[in-house]
Amino acid sequence: MPRRPVNGFTLLEVMVTLFLVSILLSLVIPHLAPGKLEGLRLSASRFRHVLIWLRDQGASGLADYRLRLDLTQGSYHPEVRDGENYLPVADPLLAPGRVDPGVGRLVWIPDKSDLGELSDLAIPFTRFGPVKALLVQFVSNTEPNGFTVSYRPEWSHPRLEAGLKRWE
Repeated sequence: MPRRPVNGFTLLEVMVTLFLVSILLSLVIPHLAPGKLEGLRLSASRFRHVLIWLRDQGASGLADYRLRLDLTQGSYHPEVRDGENYLPVADPLLAPGRVDPGVGRLVWIPDKSDLGELSDLAIPFTRFGPVKALLVQFVSNTEPNGFTVSYRPEWSHPRLEAGLKRWE
């Protein structure tokens, strides 16, 4: 009696294949999920882009803009002058930025010449950038590391640096 060909895989072939796939997945999956520092870097990068947007709006001269920092909530948002008051910018791309409290926090480092001069951490912007020097740290909760965004009026653009920097 002739044997007919078997359509399928043996149990051993299936087990070896699953074993190899599981090893490959264990190597790849940790690199797919962003780490906590990557989340902080993205928050700091978004903050830097908001500063660039504020500088560009200040350069247009069409309205007065400023940046509001709320360190208790770990958030920031651009504001535009409407008569006597400042209102949050009504642009979905510029929704208030926030650092996830489970990942890190915002720390504002005042310049030596700025102590006591900023009211309520609202920094006005002109066509040259911020009126006052600005240094904000995005600090990790789990390790002594993070990212620093700094911007002085004499600089053409804000800087994003790895590590927790101080004013020189």
